[in-house]
Amino acid sequence: MKKVLRRKWHEVIRGELGCFEDYLLETVTTDDAMLAGAARGLIAAGGKRIRPAFAWMAAQFGGGSREQKLEELMPLLAALELVHTASLVHDDIIDRASMRRGKPTVNFVHGDAAALYVGDYLIGRALELVAQYRNKRVNTSLNHTIWQMCVGELRQGNDFFRLAQTYRDYFYRIRRKTALLFAGSCECGAELAGLADDAIDTLWRFGYDLGMAFQIIDDMLDLCAGEDELGKPAANDLRQGNLSLAVLYVLRETPDAGRMAECVRILQNGAPEERDAALAEALMLVRRAGGLGFAAAMAEKFLLRAESELMKLPDIRERAMLLDIMQEFHGQAQKLAVGKAQVLSL
Repeated sequence: MKKVLRRKWHEVIRGELGCFEDYLLETVTTDDAMLAGAARGLIAAGGKRIRPAFAWMAAQFGGGSREQKLEELMPLLAALELVHTASLVHDDIIDRASMRRGKPTVNFVHGDAAALYVGDYLIGRALELVAQYRNKRVNTSLNHTIWQMCVGELRQGNDFFRLAQTYRDYFYRIRRKTALLFAGSCECGAELAGLADDAIDTLWRFGYDLGMAFQIIDDMLDLCAGEDELGKPAANDLRQGNLSLAVLYVLRETPDAGRMAECVRILQNGAPEERDAALAEALMLVRRAGGLGFAAAMAEKFLLRAESELMKLPDIRERAMLLDIMQEFHGQAQKLAVGKAQVLSL
């Protein structure tokens, strides 16, 4: 491609999807005041809108005008964001979280039972939106992704504080919790744009690999960033017993394995003051033993695979934008490898 638009890719997406936020709010309009208030509050709290953005960019590899594509894709884009938002609501119930994106969680404000129904409502609306396409591949993709996300959440809960888990267990979880929705977003956008099957499959693999890298990096961020950057308590995953790749590396590969195991046991069963000290020590061990560097190297492997898939696609503006996104991921992984947190602009 001889000319590449050099504005930051997210500025381009925000410009082209300028009407998306209003449309998204309209999709959760309901007569029930609590449902409407909670759902609209979740949307108004913001978010990166990564999954709709990927679906939109994937669709650009097909023909047709952007204006027509946007009108046709809007229900899909909203559905993808609603599924993701619902998963966060359900996550917060499981984790007993009180903050998300710097705001009180639905379960904190309304209780667990109400939050459960809010999450279910969002999923129901998402399925209703995509049903209008009457497209078997889109319906199958989204339904498959939703139930796999449930399996991933259940496995994660079963793995809390489990010292014997393997890297394979970790990848099993993040494939289902994160990567499949990235992959499905690319797949569904490409399918509705009329791309050939081989191009759709390529975009699915690209989204999958990028999603795996994204979750590894996000888990590293939890170990490095502060509450102001995350919008939720720092190191909350580890405190809850969710052992990410960097922690598993220390447990499986280093002389500090015994001490890390003891920290995990204290985090599970110790007194509050003991848990605080154990958390601080566990974070120190992750940095000292090279856990962050190991996780960064694994993220880089998935990024290289994603780049290989992307280069099979036509050289259009969106390919350059997706390459820019991967460069942001590369930079973030390198910073986190040495314990420097910087939240992605995604």
